Amino acid sequence: MAAVDLLLITWNRRQYVEKTINNLLAGDADFRLHCWDNNSQDGTADIIASLDDPRVVKKNFSKENVKQRTPTLWFFDQASSDLVGKIDDDILLPHDWISTIAPIVRNNANAGMLGCWIFMEEDWVESLAKHKYVQLGENEVFQNMWIAGQSFLARKEILTRYIHAEHYGYGFPIDQYRMTRDGYVNGFPLPIVYAHNMDDPRSSHYLYKNDDSLAEHAALTARVRGFNNSDEYAQWIAEDAKNILIEPVKKQLKTETIQRDRSLIGRVRRRLTNLI
Repeated sequence: MAAVDLLLITWNRRQYVEKTINNLLAGDADFRLHCWDNNSQDGTADIIASLDDPRVVKKNFSKENVKQRTPTLWFFDQASSDLVGKIDDDILLPHDWISTIAPIVRNNANAGMLGCWIFMEEDWVESLAKHKYVQLGENEVFQNMWIAGQSFLARKEILTRYIHAEHYGYGFPIDQYRMTRDGYVNGFPLPIVYAHNMDDPRSSHYLYKNDDSLAEHAALTARVRGFNNSDEYAQWIAEDAKNILIEPVKKQLKTETIQRDRSLIGRVRRRLTNLI
């Protein structure tokens, strides 16, 4: 199986990054790792600079935190594989995740972004998920309109067709709504491939259990959503997982269509939706 290209974006997550990279490089998966550090000041950049593994092929050290769009476009320019993916700096990945997911993506023309379940294992409830199972060639996939950009693979030529406009915020800049609308399947191959999110407050690796403020060093999701403490953040993650399981893809598409409609009718529909 040909190597895949992976992007790792880091920013001030030294204690997580060490575990993520040590776990990643401990396996024998065939990949090329492209690292972009967003001006870390806690020693994370030093860890990236010191990496000495032939699979680590590119290192870029930004002079400012440019979030995710700029590193992603840089990565697309650098990557040479037909398959690309992104991993986060606080995720522990199973060593066989690439060998499991890559063939499914390569063998199915309508495969979109396929990745690992990065919620807690107890958040996966098959009885709630079955209504979203779809067949993708010889494989079954739990489909969702979107998946987090924390541990996935996709074909590079597809992703580069769905790059968000620059004004779409700081997250991973791929328009999964349009991908799904156009017939590509985003989601999680079955049986589920579990990855471990160390920045979930329920994780034994979580660093901030006794810290009531997430403002300075929490994950981007926690900071953007303005959580005041770790318990609130943990509850939101669990609820988010459940919503992913139960919400039909058609409903997700309809909701996003309304959100993107800038016409007068669209504004009225959004107001009516908010009143329900």
